[in-house]
Amino acid sequence: MKLIEIQTYIKEYQLHVLIPYIEFIQLKTFGAGDQILHEGAEIDGLYLLVDGKCRIATNEITGKSLLLRFCSPFSILGDIECFQNVPVQSEVHAEEGCTFLFIPIDQYKYSLSLEPDFLQLLLKELAYKLQTCTTASRVNLLASAETRLASYLCTIKIDNKFAKQLATNNIEEIASLIGITPRHLNRVIKKWHENGILQKTRSQLIINDWPIVERLSEGIRYE
Repeated sequence: MKLIEIQTYIKEYQLHVLIPYIEFIQLKTFGAGDQILHEGAEIDGLYLLVDGKCRIATNEITGKSLLLRFCSPFSILGDIECFQNVPVQSEVHAEEGCTFLFIPIDQYKYSLSLEPDFLQLLLKELAYKLQTCTTASRVNLLASAETRLASYLCTIKIDNKFAKQLATNNIEEIASLIGITPRHLNRVIKKWHENGILQKTRSQLIINDWPIVERLSEGIRYE
C-alpha cells in the first residue's frame, strides 16, 4: 500500500529521478503538532513534503521561538544540512497532518547525490530559499513597520508558493515573520482600523482599502 502511495506522489510531483531508488524511499507521516526536525540534531535524510503544512522556526537565546516561514508541498527539508554536512538548522513541527517522501542520508550520499537531475532539483530548492530569505531580510531591515505589514498583506494576496509559506491569521506569527513585536504590530493595526483601512476580527484581518495598502507597501514584496 505504501509503495503505491509513494509511486502516486512521485508521479504527482514529477520526481521521476527517484523511480530507480523507490525501494529505499520511505513514507513518513506526522500529526498536527508533531516535531519533525529538532534544531541541533544530526540530520538523518531528506524530507520531501508532498502533503500538509509544517512550520519552520528557530530558537532564540532568550528561549523564545522565532517563526521563519511555513512550508507546503512541494518543499524539501534537510537539503542545507545534507549539502553542508551540518546539524539541523531549525525547529520543524507539523502545522497539520504532513506526509513526506523520506530519503535516508546514506542513500542520498552514495546514490542520489551523483544524479545530475536530482542535484538540479536540490539546487533549485536551495536557490529559492536563498532568494526569499535574502529578500525578507532586506525588507525587515530597511522598511518601516507599516510598509512591512502592507508588503506582507500584498504578498500573501498572491496565490503562489511563497505566499503560502507566509500566510497566517495569528498576530504573533505575523509579527515574527515581518520582524517586529506583536505590540508594535497591534499599534499599526489599530491605526489602520481607525483610518478605515482594515477591520480586525478574532480570526482575521479584513482589508477595506487595498489601493491604500498597495501604496503603503511601496511596491515591496516578500518574494
